[in-house]
Amino acid sequence: MNSELTAMLKRRGFRVIAANPRDRLFFPQERFNNFDDEIYELLKKYSFRIFMRDLIKNKKSFTCADLLKYVSRECVEIYLQFLLERKIIEKIKDDQFRLKKKSVFSFGETLEWFVAQIFEKEFSSKAMWGVRLKGGKSGGDYDVLASFENRIAYVEVKSSPPANVEEKEIIAFLKRAEELSPSLAIFLEDTQLRMKDKIVPFFENALRKKGLPIERLRDETFSIGNRVYITNSKGDIAANLAFCIRHHLTSGCLF
Repeated sequence: MNSELTAMLKRRGFRVIAANPRDRLFFPQERFNNFDDEIYELLKKYSFRIFMRDLIKNKKSFTCADLLKYVSRECVEIYLQFLLERKIIEKIKDDQFRLKKKSVFSFGETLEWFVAQIFEKEFSSKAMWGVRLKGGKSGGDYDVLASFENRIAYVEVKSSPPANVEEKEIIAFLKRAEELSPSLAIFLEDTQLRMKDKIVPFFENALRKKGLPIERLRDETFSIGNRVYITNSKGDIAANLAFCIRHHLTSGCLF
C-alpha cells in the first residue's frame, strides 16, 4: 500500500481499510517470471479484455465456440493456449475448459488492476485498486486511486457495456468524487461504443441542477470543466487516460 497516497487521503479525513485485492484477479497469486508484465501487455488488447469478460461469465465450463461472439477464432485459440500454458485455465475434457481460480466473479477487478498498472508503468504514479475507504458518507468504494504531482486521481472503471450501466451509478460516482475532492476524476467505460448515446446523457441529467456543461474534447472523451472526465477505450485506454491528465494539467489560465 502506497504511503504517500494513504497520507494524502488521511489529510482529507479518509482511512484506507482495504486495497489491492489480488484474490479477485483471474490469475493466481503464484506467478511465473515477468507474468504481470505479460498479462499487462495482453490486457492492452481490447479483444483480450472482451475474451476474458466472456470467459469469466462461463468460468465453470466453456469451449472455444463459447468465446467467439466478439473475438475471432484465431485470437481465441491463441489466448486459450496462453492461459493453459500458465495454468490459469485447465481442460475438463477434449474441448472443454474451466477457470482454475474459484474466487473470481467478474472481470471488473482485473480491469481495475490494469488501470492501476497504467498509472504505475506509463505515468510513474503510485496507484491502488479496489480501494475501500472509511470516513465518507457516499460509500467508500473507489475503483482506482493514484497520486501524481502531489495530486489525487480517482478513476471509476466500468467493465460492462453501456447498456448495463444505470444512471444511479453515475450519480454515485459524482457523489464519491465530490466527497473525496480529488484533483482529477475520470469515468472510464471499457467499450468502443459511443458515449453520447447513453452515458453522457446520464451525466447531463445528474448535473442539470448544477448547470454544468459537458464538452466533447475529442472522439469519445468529454470533460466537465478541467477536473471531471468521461472516456472509453476506443483507440487505447492508456492514451485516453493520458489525454485526460494532460488536459487537466494544462487547461488552466497562466495569466
